[in-house]
Amino acid sequence: MATDMKVLATGTSVAPRSRLRTFVDTARGGFWLGWKIESNWTDAFRFLTYQIARPVGGALILVFMYYAVARGNRGPVLGFFVVGTAFWPLVLGGVQATVRGVLEDREAFRMIRPIYTSPISYRAYLLGRSLAGQAAWGSAAVFVTLAVGVIFLHIHLTITAASVALVLAATVFGVAGILAIGLLCVGAAFSTTHDAWQMPEAIGAALFLICGAIFPLTVLPAALRGFGAAFPLTWWLEAVRRVLLPSNAPRSFPSFGMPAVFGMLVLTTIGGAFVCAGLFSLAERRARRLGKLDRETAF
Repeated sequence: MATDMKVLATGTSVAPRSRLRTFVDTARGGFWLGWKIESNWTDAFRFLTYQIARPVGGALILVFMYYAVARGNRGPVLGFFVVGTAFWPLVLGGVQATVRGVLEDREAFRMIRPIYTSPISYRAYLLGRSLAGQAAWGSAAVFVTLAVGVIFLHIHLTITAASVALVLAATVFGVAGILAIGLLCVGAAFSTTHDAWQMPEAIGAALFLICGAIFPLTVLPAALRGFGAAFPLTWWLEAVRRVLLPSNAPRSFPSFGMPAVFGMLVLTTIGGAFVCAGLFSLAERRARRLGKLDRETAF
């Protein structure tokens, strides 16, 4: 921050290392603020207790639904469903926290103008808010849901040092894809008024259907299968399932091997990041030109 103020005062250029450090510091500040807001400014112990209790309730609902519908009959699709249910809160937390951060700054706190005009990277601030949402609402849900699936639903998961490393590697790209989609949603929220609050839930529900969260893409029409394959989230979930589940589990891309799945995950993540970042920049410039960045819903 001090470096940026000095640069603004002197008109000198910023060293790449200084720009990177400022970007990281801004993202870290956005993460801290997002975590405090998501946790309602409570102490860490109470919030972590709630973090464990909340996904336990959701996972038990999943167990009751399973016994009510399948009446205890297990099949390979059950593991597919449990793994997708476990990892999907990361998507919802990341996308909703990013858009909700912009809307709260604009509508509730009326702080978007001083934040946006301060000598920081607004994009880094938004990425920090997204990471906070993923950490607050998705991190505990992954472990709790998988544990409930193993204990109560008797899902067989491959848990080894190698499988954990592969899941973490895939999740790094999955988180990057979530950040990119969050920025894209923020770009749309810049120019949206009355429907902006419902947009993250609508986008999350649409992605839930076309990214293979609860059923393989093979059950979708060909056009939707191609559309879903363009999202890194689809390949992220496919890679995680390939690592954790047995070989007889359903697959969204049965003709692809494991190296091809990881290759497509990397490719779609990089491509999606460039596309979403470009669209975000266009939407940001347009909203700034039209004076919509701080225009409230009641306008």
